[in-house]
Amino acid sequence: MQRIYTSKVLLCAGALLAFGSAVAFGQDTTQTRRPTSTKRIPISKEGTRAGEVVSRGRVDTVTVYKTDTLRLEAPAAAPVHDTVRVTNTVTRVDTVTVTPPPRPVRLPNGFYFGLAGGVSAPNGAIFNPNSAGPSAQAQLGWQGAKQMLGIRGDVNWTKPGEDSRYSGLQADPDVLNFNADLKLQLPFLTHTFGATHRFGIYGIGGYTHTMFKNLPMRIDTQDGSFFVTPGTGSWTHENGWNAGGGLSLSWGRTEIFLESRVLAFDPSNAPQSRQIPFMFGMNWY
Repeated sequence: MQRIYTSKVLLCAGALLAFGSAVAFGQDTTQTRRPTSTKRIPISKEGTRAGEVVSRGRVDTVTVYKTDTLRLEAPAAAPVHDTVRVTNTVTRVDTVTVTPPPRPVRLPNGFYFGLAGGVSAPNGAIFNPNSAGPSAQAQLGWQGAKQMLGIRGDVNWTKPGEDSRYSGLQADPDVLNFNADLKLQLPFLTHTFGATHRFGIYGIGGYTHTMFKNLPMRIDTQDGSFFVTPGTGSWTHENGWNAGGGLSLSWGRTEIFLESRVLAFDPSNAPQSRQIPFMFGMNWY
């Protein structure tokens, strides 16, 4: 870049030159001085007033014309290197998560035993003189978790209630049923409650041996009517059958179930006698 300085330089140069001229004239006394007179010579001029003195002096006029152009050339600008350093810090965390293999879901499988309780309703030949009563059950069996067919044996005890019309014939009856069954587990809706629980619908049925005492019963007559015979104090044995079904929910080593079935036998002198227990129970594998 060039810059031109004119007015300020010119003024400074003119001032220096005027000062130098004044000094030069002031030092003229070093030369041979001309003879001068000490007597004043009055000089008058027409048109001047009395007493006015026109003095003749010396006027030096110095006119200096000078143009100084000062060009300052800036040195070539050194190359400017702008260095931008961008530091990107990338932190990588390599996390290796070792996922343990999924634990196998433990479902009930194999041999089991259990208990159940509920209520049993009389039907058939024992319906009229008896009412519903409490029932209890103990079972033992084998069932594969994913197998359809299993086996079960159980003992069911029932104490029928008293019917008011035949209370005179009752004497605290008891009924025992010994059942040997096949259990068919249907492969439907097994994951209704998730992968760790197994929902089951099953059917059950088989042989029943019934023992009873003090059980009043309706018997047939030759004319088609019936009458109730009181139960005897000794145990009476009858063979029969049972059939029914239930729902189960199993996990780990535990299974809960709700079932109902018919326990029946056919007396020789009476209509078929039936019991219908409604049981809620639990099995442990």
